[in-house]
Amino acid sequence: MTISSEIIKFATSRTSSFTKKELLEFLKAGTEDVSAGTVHVLLNRLVESGKLAKAGHGLFILSDMIKPPYVYIPNDAEKELSSALKRKFPFVTCCVWKASAITPFMQHIPSMSFILVDVERIAMDAVFQHLQGQYPESMILLNPSQSDCDRYLNMDNLIVVRPLIAEAPLSTYQGVNTPSIEKILVDIVSEKEFDYAGGAELYHIYNNVFESIEVNKKKLLRYASRRNRKERIEQILKSNNL
Repeated sequence: MTISSEIIKFATSRTSSFTKKELLEFLKAGTEDVSAGTVHVLLNRLVESGKLAKAGHGLFILSDMIKPPYVYIPNDAEKELSSALKRKFPFVTCCVWKASAITPFMQHIPSMSFILVDVERIAMDAVFQHLQGQYPESMILLNPSQSDCDRYLNMDNLIVVRPLIAEAPLSTYQGVNTPSIEKILVDIVSEKEFDYAGGAELYHIYNNVFESIEVNKKKLLRYASRRNRKERIEQILKSNNL
């Protein structure tokens, strides 16, 4: 991911304008090796291209001329969980996120707040056992069945360990692996953990996402193909005129 895209990601995550100093702190927290001079040049280029706008002396804001990219911002608990797994399993790719990531795009908001730990299949058992020891107060489910989902998904302190599909489109936020919007859109069609977001609600989610967020259709359909869901998602896009 380029530094320019990281700058746009930071601008998207802000509810107000930001300074170059705040941007530098964000980039360094994500281990980006970048100088103040480079950031100054890139900020000017992004303003000239219309992706950012000046909001005052030394202040910048995301331009309202473009749809913002999706930015999943993990909370402190998710950051700590992700960091702990990275320390324990440094050569394993994990993606930690909450099912509630889709609730801003839903019409009927369910009370689902379980944490998803998507991890390479070869390490699923080891990660599951590690989480059982580290989070004794939580219910940990390993690749749950449909009956498990029906019974437990509305519980508090629930962590679901699932296989991370090869070449799944991920993003990063300050060094933490997070789901891209394309991964989320395919997963809610593919996974039993998201049955509550089916039917008419699914079409509502797709409409809201495409109206407000930049979506890479090629990336979406490529991942959908890996999940054997390309035909289904193409049908949703066609029905919604997307």
